[in-house]
Amino acid sequence: MKRDVKTSFEHEIQKAEFITAIRHALDLRYRRLCETARADWERLFGSDPADACVTVRVQANSSIATRGSGFLKSRRQPASKSHANGSVPGFAH
Repeated sequence: MKRDVKTSFEHEIQKAEFITAIRHALDLRYRRLCETARADWERLFGSDPADACVTVRVQANSSIATRGSGFLKSRRQPASKSHANGSVPGFAH
């Protein structure tokens, strides 16, 4: 009975070590992907300080296509027009 428990315990340890190794490999691949994406971005668009606000989303499901440029819409709220007709144009405010 003790031998079966010991064998089972060793098997569980091997599974945990395997999972840890896979996670490490995935982390390494993801880090390389991010570094490559950053290098490509800087090569194509330059290294502008404003680039720090850019967010990139990597999606695994390629069957869902996004129409258009793929850029996200602005989250800024549109400016409300509270002035009545006949007032000065918007650029004069």
